[in-house]
Amino acid sequence: MDWTQWTPPYDPRRVDGATAVEDEGGRLIEVADCGTRCPGCGICCADYRDVIAGDYFGEEEFEGNLTVIPGGLVKLDSGVGYRASTCGESCPGYRQCCPPFELRQRPETVTDARRILLERDDSQRWEMQEALLILAHDGSAEAVQVLEAYLPRAHTRVEGFAECALDEGRYFATIPHNAEEERTMLKREVLRAWEDRAIDDQARIDEEIVPELERRQYELEIAQRLLAKAQDDAARETWQIQVDVLQMMVSRAEDELSEQQEDLALCEAMVAEIQADLDAGQVEEG
Repeated sequence: MDWTQWTPPYDPRRVDGATAVEDEGGRLIEVADCGTRCPGCGICCADYRDVIAGDYFGEEEFEGNLTVIPGGLVKLDSGVGYRASTCGESCPGYRQCCPPFELRQRPETVTDARRILLERDDSQRWEMQEALLILAHDGSAEAVQVLEAYLPRAHTRVEGFAECALDEGRYFATIPHNAEEERTMLKREVLRAWEDRAIDDQARIDEEIVPELERRQYELEIAQRLLAKAQDDAARETWQIQVDVLQMMVSRAEDELSEQQEDLALCEAMVAEIQADLDAGQVEEG
């Protein structure tokens, strides 16, 4: 069965799985929305539900189309007959639907998904959902990049779906797929640990040790001034004791700073060597 793409006058991404639209004759067309209710048989394509009665009233009856009686009609429990769903030129709604389930050209790669989500402006909702599923489970950095680029522009009907896909995509991107990726992940974990240690060292130097050293140095400076101004032996002895104590505290802070700087230098050397190892591995892969 041949099928030709037809772009409907409404946004196909805005319809729900059980949406019915009314034509100029008052007849209702149930629109199949992206596999939400599609049983895989094409019955829920956007087809006319023409009631066979003198005083015609169009009415959506999806379940009724599952039982066809002789003559190509569908008879409901109420006794009302409807024309059966068809897919051909005899149907007034021909080409006004998504592709029948078995004729859909589904995305298969990240490139396909990128085209559907970022490059086309006529993608239907079922295509978007399948593209998001592919990206969510691909596990590659490229897939995550596509999901991150798509989320801000995601249609309101698939925004929640896209957010879940991005969460899954980021998770699967962290899972190694072979021994080499597992080894690379181990290296990155070690790198992060040493980077965190270096950050902690630098923070302790900047926020604790250096301020403490500067404070002790200033106190020593003041005590030395007061020692020089002492008028008698008792005062000189008192301020000399204070100067000695403060010199000891300054010396202790300087030693602590030196030790912390040595540890920071060690961390930076480890980080640089691990990063070089990772960069060399990426060059080999390239």
